[in-house]
Amino acid sequence: MIVLQKRILIAAAALAAIVNPATAAPWVRGFVVDNYEPAFYYGGRSGTEEPGSDCPKGTIPILDYKTVLKTSWRSDAEVAKYTKPINEGGQDPRRIISHRGFRKDIDTYVNPFTAPDAGMDEVTGKIAEGFDLDGNAKTGGFTSPKGERGIDNAFYRAWGCLMSYRGTPYHAYLSERANDKMLDGLYTMVIRLSGNQDPMNDDHVTFEVAYSPDHVVKDPMGHVVRDVSFRVVKTEQYTKLKARIHNGVLETEQADIRMPEFSWGETRRGEALYQKGRIRLALNKNGGLSGLVGGYRDWREVYGRDTFNVPSGGATRETFYHQNQISAYYALKRNADGIPDPKTGRYTAISSAFRFTATPGFVVDSPRPVAVDEPPYPGGDRAYVERQSFLQAITTRAIAPEFRRRNAKGAALTADSDLDN
Repeated sequence: MIVLQKRILIAAAALAAIVNPATAAPWVRGFVVDNYEPAFYYGGRSGTEEPGSDCPKGTIPILDYKTVLKTSWRSDAEVAKYTKPINEGGQDPRRIISHRGFRKDIDTYVNPFTAPDAGMDEVTGKIAEGFDLDGNAKTGGFTSPKGERGIDNAFYRAWGCLMSYRGTPYHAYLSERANDKMLDGLYTMVIRLSGNQDPMNDDHVTFEVAYSPDHVVKDPMGHVVRDVSFRVVKTEQYTKLKARIHNGVLETEQADIRMPEFSWGETRRGEALYQKGRIRLALNKNGGLSGLVGGYRDWREVYGRDTFNVPSGGATRETFYHQNQISAYYALKRNADGIPDPKTGRYTAISSAFRFTATPGFVVDSPRPVAVDEPPYPGGDRAYVERQSFLQAITTRAIAPEFRRRNAKGAALTADSDLDN
């Protein structure tokens, strides 16, 4: 009888340990991100070009260069020279496409307000991924795929029909390019969760997202290897938030989030700031996770990072990616919906959402401090100079000078030497 009573007491204690969170053991789970992209809802039926509920006209087509290059000071003959096929004597339009303001000497990418808005086919669908960032179900204009109203994702509305961003999850052109680069060592992003209750149900979770200087490890088939250790950098591209998990779904508090930028090249790397941001993720049965980060991104930074890159800047985006960079600028400005400037009242940020998936790993604090490792790209200084010039120009409305490299004697080189590729 005594033995039976002991067994009953032991069983009751074990059950209490499961039911009572106070008796559960501390837990930690780490992950390395293996997919990361803008959360643009795709409403098409197939591929990345077909019309759909998101973009009834389909993906924005290639530019009409005869229209784009025509200005009050550029002759029809000059336009014809740059729009003929190369095998018929035509020339690379990138040599002149960055000059289409009201004066011949203006770099229009740096000073986009000097050229008219040609218009942008924006998303007209009503479904979007993201968050109700402002707590108002009547704003935002979108409903989530699960029915939540008031979703704020104006970045998707502005750029969601662009060829390089449109497609099924993780299969849009830039997504595939960026994720290939990330997994090949361009940068590494890690996530760490910790708590004291059940990892699938815990009201007091610590969420961390960070840059790691350690590269992802892939097997011979190109798949990310599980359970690899990654050191974490806490000085930049790092955020620590309070969160809770209910039935395997984590929700963080709303706060500014700093994490690695979605990047496909060396001069795009850096820190992304999601103001008033939130993160939601689901723990998967295979041990990994899938998630969503949302917040307000400075729309001027979004334009600057997209336009000023080496060796793939604005001219490349317009000739290979089918997007009108000046129209893209106006679309961001027009759709900005957050963080008003205290002096002017104009919105400085645009609501955004990015999605990601991650593979299990070990995220550890290094015994010695580690730092972000982003070696300079040859000639990459151009991108940073042009971004600063752009910000100064739109702030002061004073036309910023065109970037020019100089030879050993200090003489400015020709525009041809500044081609993106």
